[in-house]
Amino acid sequence: MRKLLRVALWGTMVGGVALATAWLPDALAELEFFRAREYRVAGTRLLEEKEVLAAAAISPFVSVFDDLTSIERRLELHPLVRHAKVTAELPTTLVLTIEERTPVGFVVSPVLEPVDRDGTVLPLDPVKHHLDLPVLVGSGEGAALSPSQLRILAAEVNRLAADDPTFLAAVSEMVIDDWGDATAVVATLVSGDLLLRFRPPLSHRRLQDGLGVLEDAIRRRPDQGAAILDLRFEDQFLVRYHEPHTEASGQPPPGQRASGQRTSDQPASDQASGPRVSTQQRDL
Repeated sequence: MRKLLRVALWGTMVGGVALATAWLPDALAELEFFRAREYRVAGTRLLEEKEVLAAAAISPFVSVFDDLTSIERRLELHPLVRHAKVTAELPTTLVLTIEERTPVGFVVSPVLEPVDRDGTVLPLDPVKHHLDLPVLVGSGEGAALSPSQLRILAAEVNRLAADDPTFLAAVSEMVIDDWGDATAVVATLVSGDLLLRFRPPLSHRRLQDGLGVLEDAIRRRPDQGAAILDLRFEDQFLVRYHEPHTEASGQPPPGQRASGQRTSDQPASDQASGPRVSTQQRDL
């Protein structure tokens, strides 16, 4: 009999706790003492606090015990908000944590507009926010990027920003052609612009190995500037140098001619009529 009473008592206690757990937050939410009066914004760099609070549109009657997902949904409607999380700190504070859409590059349409890693155009003033980003373009004069091309280039720039931000800072332009090959225009102090050709996605290891080969190639021919570093071929690193150019030759500048040709892996001595090529090959 006593055992039966103990089981009944424990059952009553568990049921009471469960009922209180379900009922208590609703009851506390009705108390004015727990209404949200203070708001803290975290995680923002581009958005000002007043912009976040305006997007959140928090009712003065919201309690820290209320369901806050509706506030999160409103925040995520803002074009600069990728993800939002709203949490409560007792007794009266709401913390709004924002993951912003970060600009990674510019598209021309016809003015420069910043885009994020997904290729989404962001409503940001480049001058106000001091944005210094590569321009993402299609191959050919004034060629527009397709949505898929834009996403590919934006993803590549975002990857470079994470893997090697110092290198990305030297990239002024990123181009993609109809075959899916990409070219980054890299500013160098020694020989002017370098064209880095690759097939996305470009891994961090592949880039670093290629830059190591480029450094070695420049050391071998210090009197010539490297014009192209080609990483498109899986087992090779190709470096093309600037060719001596005179106005009387009637030939286009080296950078223009090189950018319109695929680099051959043929040794320079076998290319009597073409630009000189230094081939650096390494087993990966």
